[in-house]
Amino acid sequence: MELRRARLDGEVDEHWLSAFVANNLNTTEAFFSHPKILVVGLNGPVIGLTAALVAFADFIYITPHTFLLTPFSSLGLVAEGGASRALVQRLGPARSHEALLMSRRITADQLLQTGFANKSFDVAKGDSDRFRDLVLAEVDDKLGEHLTGESLTGIKKLIRAPEREILERQNHKEVFAGLERFVKGVPQQEFAKIASGQKRHK
Repeated sequence: MELRRARLDGEVDEHWLSAFVANNLNTTEAFFSHPKILVVGLNGPVIGLTAALVAFADFIYITPHTFLLTPFSSLGLVAEGGASRALVQRLGPARSHEALLMSRRITADQLLQTGFANKSFDVAKGDSDRFRDLVLAEVDDKLGEHLTGESLTGIKKLIRAPEREILERQNHKEVFAGLERFVKGVPQQEFAKIASGQKRHK
């Protein structure tokens, strides 16, 4: 993917082009274009860019103490990681607007109700080994040898095909809108408020 220079007023800090734009473009594309079946297990909170990226998973498994938080608007940022498209589609308009516009925490129950998550495993907080074992057992049972691997990836390719160009466009729009925020110094100011105790996320 060609990295286009942002057209902003004033000088663009080369640091943000390489550290933010290139990183977010490449990471997001790696997730939405991944040809194999992606399974994600969330045994705790998923926050920020990571919360956006997991929306590209084919199957998501959670625990009762899992929650999703995309505090972009609270931090002076814009949506990242394809969230303006993928998160909205997976979470639904009502909850995704709460998550993205209000920076509201989305609970495990809400993740299940909206279809964002496929299943919740009732494991104790911090019991990562048991959670991993349950997820792997679920994958072995539901995506095991009774299915043909090439059919799975072929079906996934067909499902994702209509979205590919839209996601590429949104990815570019998000990173350059985000770059503009960093160049203006808005997120830096919000992070400084949090660090100094002036601001606390609700």
